[in-house]
Amino acid sequence: MSETDSALARELLAGRPVLAFTKGDSMRPLLETGKTRVLIVRVEGELSRNDLPLYRRPSGQYVMHRIIRSDQTHYYTRGDNRCGLEKVPKDWVLGVVREITRKNRTFSVKDRRYRQYVALWNMIYPLRWGLYKLRSVWNRL
Repeated sequence: MSETDSALARELLAGRPVLAFTKGDSMRPLLETGKTRVLIVRVEGELSRNDLPLYRRPSGQYVMHRIIRSDQTHYYTRGDNRCGLEKVPKDWVLGVVREITRKNRTFSVKDRRYRQYVALWNMIYPLRWGLYKLRSVWNRL
């Protein structure tokens, strides 16, 4: 883990919010590498469906995926640009996204339009899953 990464974890564990740019393509189209900034705060209590937790895998890799469901000990998450679920122990979670800045606009995850986006994205998941599978078969041919 790099010094920057450990600083991120230290800040969150100390209860201080962190503003960071996103990296990776698993949460596209909403979160774009190096273009989208998120405000992450320490988790207080249980997270809910559609929350965006930041968690750290045992490998040290930081991940931010949407919660699809949960049980007593785990969150089941999926990237908006992914098909599979990941079973995430609750003690891996360091923080949760509360604000997103994209294209010079900042909005809360409680914003009505953001919630509509999430609802629509979840509603079309079966279609997205089918397209991913079709593309996978096409690429193998």
